[in-house]
Amino acid sequence: MPRRRWTTDEIAKLCDMAQRMPVDRIAAELNRGVPAVTVKAHQLKLSLRVKPKQEGREKTPAGMDMQGP
Repeated sequence: MPRRRWTTDEIAKLCDMAQRMPVDRIAAELNRGVPAVTVKAHQLKLSLRVKPKQEGREKTPAGMDMQGP
């Protein structure tokens, strides 16, 4: 099976979705396999680790979570 080349539009979408969506969802959105997305992200030096949302929490300088009242 021949490999599809990555288009500039697909690369832009990958960059936009990286760190916001899980890799399996990115792969589905791009109609590509998880390994293909992982390899391309590595080539582009993109992290695929999803950043947690920090709603309603403050961070202290030591990095510990503090709950508001």
